[in-house]
Amino acid sequence: MNLENQKILIIGGATGMGFATAELAEKLGGKVFIAGHNEEKNKRALSKLSDTAESRYVDVTESESINVLFSSLKQIDHIFITASPGGTGDFIDAPLEIKDTYIFGKFWSLFMICKVAIKHILPSGSITFITGGFTENPTKGTVLVSAAFHAVEGFAKAMTIEMAPIRFNVIRPGFIDSGFWDFMEKDEREKLFKENKAKIAVNRLGKSGDIAKMATSLMMNSFVNGQIIEVNGGALP
Repeated sequence: MNLENQKILIIGGATGMGFATAELAEKLGGKVFIAGHNEEKNKRALSKLSDTAESRYVDVTESESINVLFSSLKQIDHIFITASPGGTGDFIDAPLEIKDTYIFGKFWSLFMICKVAIKHILPSGSITFITGGFTENPTKGTVLVSAAFHAVEGFAKAMTIEMAPIRFNVIRPGFIDSGFWDFMEKDEREKLFKENKAKIAVNRLGKSGDIAKMATSLMMNSFVNGQIIEVNGGALP
């Protein structure tokens, strides 16, 4: 199984799980395109990939930017979307304008991407989304996050029927030790990591590479479709 002669677009591919997937997809023979709104990060990531990799600018909250992205790519085999524009997950402080909410950034951006991508992706291709544990185990302050994750997972399942034979799957990561947590103070971060490690059956935190292995597997295995796949090391309740 490999990705030779296949074009892989990773939206959010400059850092974390997206970049780890870009690296692995290249090793498997794929032609990789990373896309994101931070061109400095795109440039830095591209310098760590092979000479065949390319980067593109995209603002996934703007339909015209998405159109420009896909117009430059023509046909594509697989898309992996890790980008998740901000907005609070809290209900009380959530803005009433949908474009300012996490639901818009997480779910509606995927909707817009798929509306355009569907004209460019090959029938044998796949689109993979990312959600998270708040789908099943929300905590205080995650109402909009949980709602958005549910919407993404329901959307993926319905799209397998609507857009067959193009495949749609969702990865639901557990606690991943990635650059996402760098905003925290070191002591606070280490405490969080220790607490979460104690809840994981394999006795370690997840790595971006764990998600990359699953993402590329979903691209290569043409019989996996409409699935919500947890990659959480056997996380305990």
